[in-house]
Amino acid sequence: MSHSMTLVPASAHFIWFGADLPWVYRLALRSAAERGGFDRVVLHHEPALLGSTALAELARVPRVETRLLDPQAMLESCPDGAALVDVYRALELPAARANVMRAALLYTEGGVYLDTDTVTLRTFDDLRRDGAFCGAERVVYPAGVRQSSDPLVRATAFVRGSTRALLREMPQGWRWFRAIENLYPAVVNNAVLGAPPRHPFVGRLLQGMRELPAASRTVRFALGTHLLQRVANEWQGRPGFTVHPPPVFYPLGPEISTHWFRFGTARLKEVLQPETRLVHWYASVRTRDRVPNIDARWIHRNADRQLFSALARPFV
Repeated sequence: MSHSMTLVPASAHFIWFGADLPWVYRLALRSAAERGGFDRVVLHHEPALLGSTALAELARVPRVETRLLDPQAMLESCPDGAALVDVYRALELPAARANVMRAALLYTEGGVYLDTDTVTLRTFDDLRRDGAFCGAERVVYPAGVRQSSDPLVRATAFVRGSTRALLREMPQGWRWFRAIENLYPAVVNNAVLGAPPRHPFVGRLLQGMRELPAASRTVRFALGTHLLQRVANEWQGRPGFTVHPPPVFYPLGPEISTHWFRFGTARLKEVLQPETRLVHWYASVRTRDRVPNIDARWIHRNADRQLFSALARPFV
């Protein structure tokens, strides 16, 4: 059977490095198990998480499984695995290590990888029917712009970035941004990535990780979105690979995503679009300090005045 017709397994995979998994990230697994149409939702974690409250809670959620990470064994099962092990060992940041592990995991097992700063709203069943997939987001600095020395390209990006920063701070600024978002490049993000086992698109990602010069591997985004953007451009239009438009996984893109956490009147139905399956809410974009404070009581208290709490309330 061709890869274009191979079904993506009905498994969702999350990866976590650290000794604690905050409540809001457990929400990602619960929502995927409840709404994603998956037979199982697997949290791959380090030994440091063993014995935690998080694992005890997740053990009670139907279809959720937890599994210890064995990075070396998983990487060695991939093509030229010894080189991938060397790449992995040179990385220190969890985000960089997760970039390598998500690709290795999808290559060896297949399924749908999801970041922990997501909330799943609808089934992935139909998205799993036609090979590998990911989604696009609206950004200011895709890899090509970030690496460009053209003054016009840089000036245009500056205007886009300044406009986005203004709308980020304005009440209801997401509405104004939606009216102009088509002026922003739509490029792939790896917070949601699906593939059948041993799909050549994921194999190409692993190859790109091996080929990247050692000095470049620790540069932010190099092993993640920038590599994915380059490989996705190579695969654009080929059978067995789909890039879903921004509303599917990224209805509010980076920076504008801070509106999920603004207080006011929560009109969730206005922000979500008919094709939205999942919301990636960008924990790394101006929301990091909020994460420890979010729990079930916080969600109930704010559900009528904050978009994120309205989004999360059905899973609490």
